[in-house]
Amino acid sequence: MPKYSVIFSIIVLVLFAFSCRGPVLNSASSSKVSTDSAFRDFETRFLDAYWQHYPSSAVFIGYGKYYERLVIPDSVAYQDNSRFSTVWLDSLKTQPYSELSDNLKISYRIIENQLQSDKWYNDTLKQQEWNPASFNITGESYYIYTQPYAPLDQRLRILSQHITNTDRYYKAALRTITVPTREHTELGIKQNEGGLDVFGFALTDSIAHSGLSAEEKDSLRKKVVGTVIAIKNYVHALKNMLADKKTKFRSFRLGKELYDQKFHYDLVTSYSPEELFRKSEKDKIFYQTEMYRIAQDLWPIYTRNKERPKDSLALIQFVIDQISLHHAQPSTVIDTLKEQVHSLQKFVIDKNLFNYDSSFPLVVRIMPAFQSGVSLANADFVPPYQKSGATYFNVDDLTRLPGTKAESTLREYNNYSIQFLTIHEAMPGHCLQGIYSNTHTPDIIKAVFQNGTMIEGWAVYAETMMLENGWGNHSPEMQLIHDKWKLRELGNAIIDYRIHCLNESKENIESFLKNEAFQTPSQVEEKWHRATVSQVQLCSYYAGMSEIMALREDYKNEMGTRYSLKDFHERFLSYGSAPIKYIREMMVH
Repeated sequence: MPKYSVIFSIIVLVLFAFSCRGPVLNSASSSKVSTDSAFRDFETRFLDAYWQHYPSSAVFIGYGKYYERLVIPDSVAYQDNSRFSTVWLDSLKTQPYSELSDNLKISYRIIENQLQSDKWYNDTLKQQEWNPASFNITGESYYIYTQPYAPLDQRLRILSQHITNTDRYYKAALRTITVPTREHTELGIKQNEGGLDVFGFALTDSIAHSGLSAEEKDSLRKKVVGTVIAIKNYVHALKNMLADKKTKFRSFRLGKELYDQKFHYDLVTSYSPEELFRKSEKDKIFYQTEMYRIAQDLWPIYTRNKERPKDSLALIQFVIDQISLHHAQPSTVIDTLKEQVHSLQKFVIDKNLFNYDSSFPLVVRIMPAFQSGVSLANADFVPPYQKSGATYFNVDDLTRLPGTKAESTLREYNNYSIQFLTIHEAMPGHCLQGIYSNTHTPDIIKAVFQNGTMIEGWAVYAETMMLENGWGNHSPEMQLIHDKWKLRELGNAIIDYRIHCLNESKENIESFLKNEAFQTPSQVEEKWHRATVSQVQLCSYYAGMSEIMALREDYKNEMGTRYSLKDFHERFLSYGSAPIKYIREMMVH
């Protein structure tokens, strides 16, 4: 979702109104311009208006035209957001949907969902009133001065303009927050404090060695100091909210009505929340049964004349515990992951699974601090408009964790599990899919408005697909941990629904994660925390994987003897990050 932004002045509002007009064609030219060409012209004007309205979002997708602008999140901003969505939805309706090519029909529906979603987030969910973590300029500032879209001097000049009004930004944010949740307040503190690193030594060193004039350097340094003060003041105010007994915190739980609506806009899946919940509960039994079969075979290898537990789940847990004793150390995790990325790249090429271009840089690094606090690892794609640059596999710095928590985390990501982490986040999961999305999609809409169900579903699908093709040499340990990952992913959907729709207690959720999904204490703690600061996103993994597996089977049946796995992958990934149910319409009939 875009970060909230504001249109500053009457002049910009006039420009905005002008830009919202539909395509203007005189009678002489209309007969010469195809419907698709007219729609692409509409797309171009819509996207420019969209990134002008949401300039912070423009930073993350590499649309460099409006980087200088930082929008103040006050009441005028949210009124403008609603107006923007309404005007462009009306303009979209003037486009002849039925006459578009199939590919552009998908783009039409993606634009429609994005605008409807934006309006719902702004007018109904109103997370700006309860989520202090949604206000944070550190990530966009980091991108502005580190992404290689322009020479360093130009990037620093843009950053200087972008952070001119950070004090106003954070003061407006505090006025906007009226009913915070405790969990999002804590996250806002953690991520903004972590983001202070963005304005630390690396930036000051870049300024010192840049070609800026002395006056420009002095001005930027003062703005950096002012920005740091603004962030610290915001963090201090959030800490005061937590300490003040008079602060009225709302529950982090959405409730079923809002949850269902968010599920609809965010996932764009063929499942309903209830259907996915029921499927996940059913599949849980299947994977537990498979794990019990494998664990029985592994029992003699990992025990010495120990009596087998009568409880099947206890037996599975014991074998997993023994496997989990073998893991990397906090100081060696990054090197381990680098080696795995290299091996996985070679594997997908040798197995001819993709037309993979290994010249695209894939970098394993410590996760930037402003992204931390949600998950152990993530992937940063090259911005869609930028096309060039590195794709990052980010991993939290485990050397900073207390010894017991680091050990628990590494047991969760033992020598087998960490391979699935690398498959999921890097190769051929998120990083490879992100490269394809930027280089293979025929329409930019599918790259800039990314569907989380497709993205996460692909990464989960990749875990299973790689084992099917021989990664891990079909070892029973790999299969056991694979099934544990499936429990983890379907468990995401189970706990998310139970928490936000069924109001289940923390104790029940933790018991399920520990005893039925075999997760370590650190993973249980992380997953509970993640479910309290996000909603619906945890469902995207299993929903997406299930849809992709069903699509692959239907595509295979339709293609018959012409089917190949590589062809399926290339066709599927060619549609960018579009919703899977839209991709299905293009691939099977």
